[in-house]
Amino acid sequence: WLPEEQLEMFRVDGFYSIELSPELKIIGVNSNMCLTYNFFLLLEWQDPGTELAWLVQELLASELKGQKVHLLSHIPPGNDDCLGSWGREFSKIINRFEGTVMAQFYGHTHNDEFMVFYDSEDKDRAVNFGFVAPSVTTYTNLNPAYRMYTVDGGYEGASYRVLESETYIFNMAEANSAGEATEPEWYKLYTATQDLGMENLFPQSWDKLVRDMATDETLYTKFFNYYNQDVPQFLRTKYDII
Repeated sequence: WLPEEQLEMFRVDGFYSIELSPELKIIGVNSNMCLTYNFFLLLEWQDPGTELAWLVQELLASELKGQKVHLLSHIPPGNDDCLGSWGREFSKIINRFEGTVMAQFYGHTHNDEFMVFYDSEDKDRAVNFGFVAPSVTTYTNLNPAYRMYTVDGGYEGASYRVLESETYIFNMAEANSAGEATEPEWYKLYTATQDLGMENLFPQSWDKLVRDMATDETLYTKFFNYYNQDVPQFLRTKYDII
């Protein structure tokens, strides 16, 4: 589905950018450039493939045009599988272009998570966030899941922020018990604003959610259930997420 120019760039570097419209650019970030078990990083770990330098130029070009950007990637920066130095520099870029990067989408962990980016000078000010979506592929002790996003767009002056996030799953144990002849029954697990009590999905609201979960055990337990895709208690990840 990529145009030939972007496809060739992807073949060579694993990252690309594409303008969906004058108002929105999609940037695919190749997180293999920070993967801790990518042994080629021993040869060049500071900015492999000069991807971060390229990302700055792409974001600067969009900023100058008043264009918004969505980032797509796999490994969330800050995850144990991403080099800390790379993630640190990436966060600096996100901080600088907080008015341009309207959404970030990641995977890799298979759990339902999110990331909050903070101002490098004012540590209490959330400047951006990233969705870490659960996986539709089967994974140990997790139910398959997929997510649908509602984005503000399609008109002049749109923000291209994510307005809503809805996550759907099916029960793997029940599907296996029903047998191959029975289709799995997908159902909505939760809607972010409604079920997490969020005013909106802006960075400040995700920061508030984190702070609320630190003191509200009921809210924390609810999110922990979503984090584990509604699997039985005895199968859940055995560590705290805050």
